[in-house]
Amino acid sequence: MELNTAISGLAAAEASATRVSRGGLVSATLVALIGAVVIFITPGFLALVAQKTGFDNDQLGYLVAWDINAMGVTVGLSTFALARVRWRPAVALGLTLIAAGNLLTASVDGFVPMVAARVVAGAGEGIAVGFSFAALGRAVNPDRAFSVYLVIGALLSSAFLYTLPGIQAVVQPGVVFALIGVIAALVILTLKAFPDGSKDEPDLFAGGGKVDLRLAAGSLLGVFLLFFAMGAVWGYSERIGLDSALPVGVIARGLSIGTLAGMVGAGAAGFLPRHWGRTMPLMLSGAAGIASFLLYDGQVAPNAFVIATVLMMFSWNFAQPLLSGICSEACQRGRVVCAMGSIQTFGTGLGPAAAAATLSTGSFRFMLYAACAVLALSIVVTTLTIAGERRRARA
Repeated sequence: MELNTAISGLAAAEASATRVSRGGLVSATLVALIGAVVIFITPGFLALVAQKTGFDNDQLGYLVAWDINAMGVTVGLSTFALARVRWRPAVALGLTLIAAGNLLTASVDGFVPMVAARVVAGAGEGIAVGFSFAALGRAVNPDRAFSVYLVIGALLSSAFLYTLPGIQAVVQPGVVFALIGVIAALVILTLKAFPDGSKDEPDLFAGGGKVDLRLAAGSLLGVFLLFFAMGAVWGYSERIGLDSALPVGVIARGLSIGTLAGMVGAGAAGFLPRHWGRTMPLMLSGAAGIASFLLYDGQVAPNAFVIATVLMMFSWNFAQPLLSGICSEACQRGRVVCAMGSIQTFGTGLGPAAAAATLSTGSFRFMLYAACAVLALSIVVTTLTIAGERRRARA
């Protein structure tokens, strides 16, 4: 999904870094999955919270924003901590926070206590994602390691979203959150195989290559805007289906198929011929994303809901590798692509919060059209950045 780029560039850039073992890869994959669980299943997460608490749509948006933005902060902090702390204790702390946050989520109902619980969980999620991505980036074949992580994540989240209506019918939401907490605690048992980093590892942020500031600024702004728009609509996609009185089975099917389509989109971007460049594929991706938002408008038919979710997730994940490539070119040591991991997380978290402020009328229309405008602006900013870089290269 949307966290496939954050710190891998840094760890992979260090030629002298110790390669991770097979057991370490298994541990790192499990840590990454539990760290990114809320982003993988955002609509299902909101559905469970709504069932448990009765929060309205704007409260749900603010709640998930607190979670994901707390995650964004600790992803960013983790990038600077990689060379300064032992990795296993740091990851154990992150997993402990995830477990504690989810157990608190299972036991509270008020909005402020729920926000506090999700901030605790989100802080742990960011630590888990940051260090696990660094570990996956040390694999002999990091592309394959991240591909395995994304495929497993897509399959598990797709299965969860598809079966969610049945789960909600027989299990209280608090039990689901408690189970996530227990799983996070059990993953701690795998950390013996997790790479431990080194206190004397070189600081990858210090010196060693000039950053192209114009390319970095343009690409990161484009990333933020894209994740802001996509995060807003993805977070509310399940609520949009409910607002159109769609059967829960249709909503579950659309969300699960859409999640799988995201996996296909990420893979498809990797097979694009290099001579095609990035401008036209990004424009086509943006057009598909805008079309998906418009399909969500008004009274959404069952087939339209499925098609919209497929288009949105395919577009989102198709664009990510292209944006990662642009960010990578802004700094050969991976500093900008690392910053992208934190920027995209903040964008994903702030999107639902901004959307929540537009829902006082009870309609999603303003949110959807605003998301169209923000997504279009993202593509414009990114393509202008590419064109400017091309002109400077020729000069």
